[in-house]
Amino acid sequence: MEFVDFGTGARGGDIGLLFPGWKKGESVAFLSPHDDDAALGAGYLLRAVKKAGGRPLVFVFCKGDAGYSTAEEKRTIVTRRRREAVAAYGLLGVPPEDVHFFGRPDLSLMGHVDRIMADGRKGVVDELLCVLRARRAGRVVFTSPHYENWDHTAVHYLGMYVAPQAGDPILADLGTPSPVLSMLVYSVWGDLAPKAGGGLGADLGILAGDRDEQAVRKALAAFASQATILENTVAARRDARRGPDGWLEIYGRAAVREPVDHLAYFRELGRS
Repeated sequence: MEFVDFGTGARGGDIGLLFPGWKKGESVAFLSPHDDDAALGAGYLLRAVKKAGGRPLVFVFCKGDAGYSTAEEKRTIVTRRRREAVAAYGLLGVPPEDVHFFGRPDLSLMGHVDRIMADGRKGVVDELLCVLRARRAGRVVFTSPHYENWDHTAVHYLGMYVAPQAGDPILADLGTPSPVLSMLVYSVWGDLAPKAGGGLGADLGILAGDRDEQAVRKALAAFASQATILENTVAARRDARRGPDGWLEIYGRAAVREPVDHLAYFRELGRS
């Protein structure tokens, strides 16, 4: 498995290309809107974290209640999908205790993004901060805001705006603050594509071998209840990712509160 920085052209076997300053033993939180999304969009990285001595954590936000293909499945789909998710991520090296389910309704997550919802009930914010702190997750990987699915956009907002607050000295009853060091964005379906006017939509990538691709396919097959729903998505994923250098998975960088470079402004003033 090889890591690539498309901006600098650097490539090699050090996961530090994706996670600067990486240290063995770190925990990486993969925010997955639905149970299969992290496997679809970040399956290689899940395996890479494990191989690099890290601990991949999978946070599943929606409970899968809309994912039934026949009316008869409606009553059992949530329980079945939870079992399938545990099995799928187990195949990617994530034990059951490292898969956390938030249990929010499908196609409704955006209404739970606030800390306190309009009706006075708690949204998902406190629970996410609590779990990030308890697991000391220093890296966070989440979906792009692309129009793929409203729940995917909601998870992007949670990653961008809530995850960094895990390190802030607020909400002390939710655990000891634990800072997020870096964040990455992954695409489930079609985001991070090359730009029409030139340039790439992604900053980083992973080149994987056949063994890694087969492991991800096996994990996706564990979502048996979603076979019909995922058929075209899995086929498109398979057909698009194969190249002469192997199988490619792409990522975008997400900044964690980068400070403004005021010196650049002072230099400009010095020229006037």
